[in-house]
Amino acid sequence: MIIDPRVKKLIIFNGGGGIVEREMKVSIQQGTNDFQLANVPASFDPNSANVELKFLKSEDLNAFTLQQTIVSLPDWSNSNKIIEKEKSAANSIISYSIDFTREMREKISTICESSSYRNYEDMNGVFNFIVDAKREGEVIVKIKYFVNDLRIKWETTLQVSIDKSNESAEIEGFIVVENLTGFSYENVELGFAIFNLPIKPVRTDYYPDDQKQAVYEETEQAYEPYQEQKIKRTQRLKNLML
Repeated sequence: MIIDPRVKKLIIFNGGGGIVEREMKVSIQQGTNDFQLANVPASFDPNSANVELKFLKSEDLNAFTLQQTIVSLPDWSNSNKIIEKEKSAANSIISYSIDFTREMREKISTICESSSYRNYEDMNGVFNFIVDAKREGEVIVKIKYFVNDLRIKWETTLQVSIDKSNESAEIEGFIVVENLTGFSYENVELGFAIFNLPIKPVRTDYYPDDQKQAVYEETEQAYEPYQEQKIKRTQRLKNLML
């Protein structure tokens, strides 16, 4: 069953990326229940995927059991081929859009423009989980995962208003959130944290074998200024290369 829990909370990092928390009440049938999570970006870290069941009744604790979580990323090479085909098709459509009406031409331009910005991180990752049930019922599913995407981030800005007499000034501070990804987050609780993602890509499977180790070492060096986060994140990087 495909489900699309709403994003309840989003913690954004100033250096890019963040933590996504989603929640939804689902109906459980007796036996094995296989759920597939929709709208999971390919930029999510499979090692950060977490599923938690929140029971509505105390007796549900022994009735519903989370058996397995299956997470994976789409193939890098195939995904990029698909994206390039989409961009090529978009360019062809634009070249012939003069034959359409103005209203249709504007809609086509919007669609084609979004295709031109599409990249691997905008593809969908795989996030499935299985729940075994001794009987029918309902349970709240809480899902959390880390998104590694430099295109979503926040920064601070100041606005200074100087009095006409030049004797006083009023300073206002703002947090500006930038989201250039293909995924939207509406009506969510926002949190902000200071954290920087690696400058170098963490994936090495599309590099020649003689370059993989060098790329990985450069990625580790990018974490040097952030010793507290390095141990945990380095372990994730190693797992992703298996």
